[in-house]
Amino acid sequence: MSSDIAISVENVSKAYRIWNDPGSRLKSPLLGACGGLFPRNSTLSQKCVAKASSYYRDFYALKDISLQVRKGESVGIIGRNGSGKSTILQIIAGTLQPTTGSVSVKGRVAALLELGSGFNPDFTGRENVYLNAAVLGLTSAETDARFDQIAAFADIGDFLDQPTKTYSSGMMVRLAFACAVAVEPDVLIVDEALSVGDVFFQQKCFERIRSILASGTTFLLVSHDLNAVQNLCDRAVLLENGLVTHIGPPEECTSRYYANSGTPRVVESEATHATAVLQHDRVAPIIAEDILGEAKARHGDQSLQLLAARICDRNGNPTRSCCVGQQLRIETVLRAHRAIPKPGCGIHVFDRMNNLVYGAGTPQLGVEIRPLATNEEVLIVFNITLTVQPGVYTFSLATAEPNESNPNLGLFYDTCEGLGPIEVGPTAHGVWPFYGIANLPMTIDVIHA
Repeated sequence: MSSDIAISVENVSKAYRIWNDPGSRLKSPLLGACGGLFPRNSTLSQKCVAKASSYYRDFYALKDISLQVRKGESVGIIGRNGSGKSTILQIIAGTLQPTTGSVSVKGRVAALLELGSGFNPDFTGRENVYLNAAVLGLTSAETDARFDQIAAFADIGDFLDQPTKTYSSGMMVRLAFACAVAVEPDVLIVDEALSVGDVFFQQKCFERIRSILASGTTFLLVSHDLNAVQNLCDRAVLLENGLVTHIGPPEECTSRYYANSGTPRVVESEATHATAVLQHDRVAPIIAEDILGEAKARHGDQSLQLLAARICDRNGNPTRSCCVGQQLRIETVLRAHRAIPKPGCGIHVFDRMNNLVYGAGTPQLGVEIRPLATNEEVLIVFNITLTVQPGVYTFSLATAEPNESNPNLGLFYDTCEGLGPIEVGPTAHGVWPFYGIANLPMTIDVIHA
């Protein structure tokens, strides 16, 4: 294997034997053994072997797969359920043996395959960290040095000293992922594990993976989340019925995958806009339903303070969810603690991979807030139409004034990050209005001959 190749898969097939009935598991090997008592090419031997093989059939999950992954490369494997994605990952990770073919992997491998795999359910989380690290080749001293980092990343509190059989699925994957990335593997293999846990933990995972990729780690990902594959991977492999049908850029493989999944329905989006209003009779419910205390981080001198904020539907009812294309209102009350000549307020929306989906505010949309005096308040209402892919999103709010030296970078006074989450579900008829990360203005003309 070439020195720059981290993973080499050569002509790998994997067959699973499917028995006709429970008794066939005994009859078939007995007949095979009987056939071995006679000369190999004799009639009796051939009849015994033929009869033995009639009690089962072989199902090939993989058929003659060949693939090479270079050191430091990130590759995504996509395909429908049953296409063989998880099987190939298990073979590369060494937890499953191929029926035919060979696999070579260079370096230390950390794999997140089935949830909690490798954990002893009767051991505490702490004990499983040391067990998992030892399996991955770390000494006890090396694990000691990394333990605080693992515990901080998993962030499961006192459950760290409880048996893992008491863990939820989210807690299990938190600990498993924290162990996998802490050992600084040469090859990191992930099978769908990033879809487990809340949106804030998922965002932390994607940030950690990006830093691992930047350090030169080889990354192999299986996921139904095609946005994650496009975002993280250099190449993608499309599997169909155990066969590799395409290897190339993630966008090409994604397009071929969608080509077999129907044609997207195109709809026009409503305009996203913001309005600045001053209606003190509406401040009370916003303060009562304030979400700013949920912020994951907050910074700024608060000269123009985010006093309170809430999420509601267009009728003013508090909510944290909507359908694709529906409008939500993000209402926030600002208070000036000194005279602010040119106040501004904006919002940033992030997907579960912490990618910025949309960001804008009063300056970008041409909405003016009159100068604020000391202790004066103003209510800002962002009417935002969430024409995005179904999923879970977070957002941040910020107050600022223009920066004379750089109009695109304001002077920020108060920023609340990690608000939400907001869950966006599919439309009532179940059809996604578009594919990708952005809903671009588009019309379709159909001209018949």
